[in-house]
Formats: sequence, structure tokens, C-alpha cells
Amino acid sequence: MSRIIMLTPLDSDISLTSISLSMIDFFNKNKSEKKSIPSILYFSFVKNLLDDTSLIIKRYFSKIVHVLDDIDFSEIFFNSSEYLLLSNKIIEECYKNKFLYQFILIEGINNNHNVNFKEINHDISQNLNAEVILVSNLENSSSACIEKKEKQINLLLKQKKYKNILGVIFNKINSPFIEKKYDFTEKLKFLKKIKCKKKIVGLKAVFRNIFFPIIACIPWNKNIIKTHVIDLFNFLNVKQINLTQKKTHIIEEIIIFDESFLNMLNKNYLNALIIISFSRIDIFIDILNLNSNLYSNKIKCIILTGVLKSRKYIISLCEVLIKKSISVLFTESSTIDILSQLQKFNFNIKVKDLIYIKKLQKYISSFFCHTSIMVSKKKYNCSVMYSPKEFCYTLKTLSKKRNKRIILPESYEIRILKAAAICCDSNIAQCVLLGDPKKIYSIANEQGIHLNKDIEIINPVSIRQKYVPRLLEIRRDKGISEFSAKKQLQDNTVLATLILESKQVDGLVSGSVNTTSNTIRPALQIIKTNPESLLVSSIFFMLLPNQVFIYGDCAINVNPTAEELAEIAIQSADSAKIFGIEPRVAMLSYSTGCSGFGYQVDKVKEATFIVKNKRPDLIIDGPIQYDAAVSKNVSKLKAPCSPIKGSANVFIFPDLNSGNIAYKAVQRSSKIVSIGPMLQGLRQPVNDLSRGASVEDIVYTIALTSIQS
Repeated sequence: MSRIIMLTPLDSDISLTSISLSMIDFFNKNKSEKKSIPSILYFSFVKNLLDDTSLIIKRYFSKIVHVLDDIDFSEIFFNSSEYLLLSNKIIEECYKNKFLYQFILIEGINNNHNVNFKEINHDISQNLNAEVILVSNLENSSSACIEKKEKQINLLLKQKKYKNILGVIFNKINSPFIEKKYDFTEKLKFLKKIKCKKKIVGLKAVFRNIFFPIIACIPWNKNIIKTHVIDLFNFLNVKQINLTQKKTHIIEEIIIFDESFLNMLNKNYLNALIIISFSRIDIFIDILNLNSNLYSNKIKCIILTGVLKSRKYIISLCEVLIKKSISVLFTESSTIDILSQLQKFNFNIKVKDLIYIKKLQKYISSFFCHTSIMVSKKKYNCSVMYSPKEFCYTLKTLSKKRNKRIILPESYEIRILKAAAICCDSNIAQCVLLGDPKKIYSIANEQGIHLNKDIEIINPVSIRQKYVPRLLEIRRDKGISEFSAKKQLQDNTVLATLILESKQVDGLVSGSVNTTSNTIRPALQIIKTNPESLLVSSIFFMLLPNQVFIYGDCAINVNPTAEELAEIAIQSADSAKIFGIEPRVAMLSYSTGCSGFGYQVDKVKEATFIVKNKRPDLIIDGPIQYDAAVSKNVSKLKAPCSPIKGSANVFIFPDLNSGNIAYKAVQRSSKIVSIGPMLQGLRQPVNDLSRGASVEDIVYTIALTSIQS
């Protein structure tokens, strides 16, 4: 299964291309299997036409890396409908490919492409459960700079709670260009003087206030970014007469040929680029003819600006330069325009060749800490923590595998019809609509809903009489009459429940227009409790920003006894396992351990004892307060010996009053999705919808019911 690793920029203007390429080289060398097919899936959050890494991978590394196209958050507002669609696509792509690749490498977005870059990077990384590598440029290794960087990192982590940080990479240490304004000539002068050390001794140890590994400290290296004539030609929009392709032709100085050109004769420089206005080319050539020493190693290239003459004319004029292997470039642009472009020149990696890129990869990856990268933090997680979108994707995937028949008795409701269409088109489940076909198709046509011909529609008028004897048999003990049975069967929910009881379908979903009692009462009367269960209970799946919690019971049992509370806990834990969540059960109370007294505390304590005896395989603690159940720090103070260690994911409330209030408070205050109530303990699955349920809520409830069955 793939390890999903995401590079997240800390600085607004940081480029991740060199780090990404070096990561690819590192992962390729450390992959566990030698495959002929790509072992790495890569994508970035900006359009691939703008993504240097994608372009280079496609050019040089397509045999080891597959690039996922058409991901672009650069012009999308965070949490907009377009954003949600694209983020869902990413999650589906990652989980669809998680067994095909050993590594999935994601390049996050920076402030240059989207002002909400922090929110986007955080949201996607958490929903993918990605291992996050923070990347930051470091101006220098002074204590003031380090302290500033520590504050920046800690502020980000305070604002955005990342649950799985692999480490941090500090790049371009002692670079002359970070947070400084240099013109191009000053940059090149600096590169001639700077001396790069292979290692920055003790820098990792200086960052004492960062509580996760420092993966690499990468010094600035002038030898890595030497600029060749060909690089400048590719960057500038100019034409060429004689472009010398020699690898040795590098540019270390830029000189403007102006009124002070006589000073040029006395300067001690090498490998120069001369920018010359075309009106002064005659003077320049005369000077060169009089001073032959300028040809040797000093001048490698000239750019003629303001050229309006033909190429043939320029060749005849510059013949002496061409014979001396000086590259001649020309443009109609002015000298000022060319200088403005050079100010933006950033040694763009796109123009480099494979030899340069291999050299870059080798240099940067030499600083990587092998242990920090290769040892996944997920191995040390106490339990599997689904992100909301990951959980929803899992629901759909598991439901598709089962392909169950789910009956929907509220077939005149627009949301139900939309959900049925989605489930059919996505193969989530086989939806069976209960209603008059003419009326259903009329509503669908009016609303622009396409109902696939594979969606089965049952007309209740044609089958009601058929189920009267069965209802009389089931309710015989209650003294039901034939007249009463026929009257009850006028309710489509009751009829749908009987269809489910007869095993013509696999599950039932209702409640978008009916009350909870109208959905649950027929289920309790007709489907009845599973023989292995003491009662019917319910759970809600609370889709918090970073993980999924299970709350029970928040819909059915008003004031359960200790035995009933224990049964609710066991049912909820077993339900969690069905959906791939390893349960860590918290039996909630206003007291943690022995700190409080009273009937409610004693009830929870007894219920916990019963569960431990019945199911010693479950990780459970109680009585415990909510904060001690979810916070490792609070747990250390209040319950240091607790087996759940502040990472509970299944929460059992002592009564319906506290449970219902809590789930609605969390749902509404945090503006999160809540799926449920899902009923537990019935012979066959019946699930209730909130009357305010969205189409998406209904789709997930249908999927959930399919999985239960």
C-alpha cells in the first residue's frame, strides 16, 4: 500500500521543484521492489502547464514516476463547490491507486498561486492522512533567524493541527536571495565569492523548540546554479545568430555597454554577458579589435537590443564575434526591458538538462536523513484515524463491493430521487423506489433528474394487499385487525419494512420527510431485534475536520441501565469494525475514574466492568470525561493509566438526554457532517434520515445501509 507524502511550503514564495525531484530520486533508490513500471505517483496543486516538476518528470523520469494531471487549485476558492469536487477527486485518485504505487508524492501550493494556500494544504493533507513534510527557506543560520523560523512553524501548527508530520526541510540556507533585493549583477558577484560547506555543523541541534524531526538542512551552493548562455537564451524572449552550445560557457557577470565603456577595459572579470544597444555595436567591435585580450575568457555572449535590421545584416556586422565563438543574441526590446526580465531570472530549472538535474538531485538528497524519511510515523499511531473524506470514500467503496438492494419509501421527495440517481450511476447500491411510477418520473423530469432505467420502481397500490396476511401474522399478539392492517399498509414506510422483512430487499432508508419514530417504530414492530442483541440502539458518525468519531446512543434509548449501556458499547464497537475503524471506547461521564460519585457514575462504572468481562478484546475505559478521552495531555493528568490514552474514537453517552444534546451541539457549532442515526441490533438494517438531510447525506446513508446488510 502506498505511503502518501506531501510537501507543504511554509513560506509564501517557496518553490518545491528541487525538493520534489530530489525526493523522487531518494524514493526510487530506496523502493522495496525493483519494478519496470512506475513506483511513484506524483501530482501538484497547480496546473501542470505551470508546474516545473511535472514538466521535468514527463521529460526525464516517466519510467519511474507517473504524473496525475488536471489538478489545479490556483484559481479556486477554498470550500467552494469547485474546491469540494476537486478535493474529492484527489481522494478518489489516491485511494484508487494506493495499491499500484509504493509512494504517492504531493507538492502543495504556495501563496503565489492561492491566498488560501495554508487552508488548502492542511485540508487535503488531513483528508488523505498524508505524512506531511514542511519545507522552508532559511536566510541564514544566525540565532535570530532560527528563533524567527521556530516561531513561524509553531504559529502554523497552532493554527493548523497537523496529525502526521514526518519532519521539516530547511532549504537554501545562507542564500543571498531570501528576503533581500539584489539586481542580477549583484547576484552573480555573490556567487563568485560564496563558499559552500557540505554540512552545516550542529544546525539541527539548534532548533530546540521544534518537536519533530529535521529531515534536512540544505546549504546554498553556487555550483549548483551556474548559469549557462543557453539558460539565458531559453529564459529571454530573444533571437540568436550564433548560440554556442558548449557546456563550459557560463555567465558570471553582466555588463551594460554604455558611456562608461572605457572602464570595461580595466576590469578583472571572467565569463561576461554584454548588453549592447544596436546603435553602439560599431564602437563595441572597434574596442574589441583594439583590445584582443577581451576575447580570452572575458566575453562569452552579447545581447543586441533595439534591433530592427534583418538577421542577414547582423551576421555580416558581427562576423568577427562569431569567429571568436561569442554567442550573439538580438531582440527588438530595449536594454531596460531586457534588464527588467533579468531581474526576474531565478535560475529556472525548466531550462536545465538532465545532467544538471541529476547533479541537483544528488546534492540535495545527500542531506536527507534516511531514518526520518523512511520510518513512517503511522506505524506509531495508536489507532487508525479516518479523515472525513477518506471515510466517505471508504463507505462508497465498500458499498460498491456489496451492491445491495436498498428500498426508499419516500420516492416523491426530490432529494431521494437525486440520491437514487447518484447511487445508480456510481454503482453504490441498487435503489428500489416505492411509489407511483408516473408520479415519480413526472417529478424527476420537472427537476431535471435522470433516473436510470436500472432503478426499480414498485407501485405500492399493486402489492399492498399481498402483505396484509404477513402483517396480521407478525402483529397477532397485539390483536391487530384486518382493517387496521390495511390502514397501516397505506403508509409506505410500513409497506417498505414488510418488503425488507420478506427479504425482497437488503435494507431500508427513510426519514427525509417522516419523523424518526415513523421510521423506527415499524422496524421495531416488524423486523425486530436480533436474537443475539439485548436491544436496538443507534450511532452517529461525526465527521470532524481531522477524524471520524462515533457517538452512541443519541437517538433511541432514553435512560439505559448498566447492562443496556454495556450492550450499546459492544454494538457500537462492532459497528466501528465493520467500517474499518479500530474501536477505542470511552464510557462517558461527568467523572473520570474515582473522582466523582452518584448513580450515573456508578452506572457507567458497572457498564464498563460488564464490557471488559464480555469482550476483553476491546480497548475501553470508563467512567471518563470527554476531555480526558480525546486529549493526550489531559489524559496524562486525569487518567494516566487509561488504556485509550486520550485517543478515543467511540463515545458512549450515559443517556439519551446527554447524547442527543452533545451530537447536535457538535454538529451545529462545528458545522460538520453527521451521518446517522444508524440503527444497531435489528435483524435487518433500517436507517433513519434527518429531515434536513442533504442529497450527499442520503447517498452516504444508503451506502452505510448497504454495508450493514
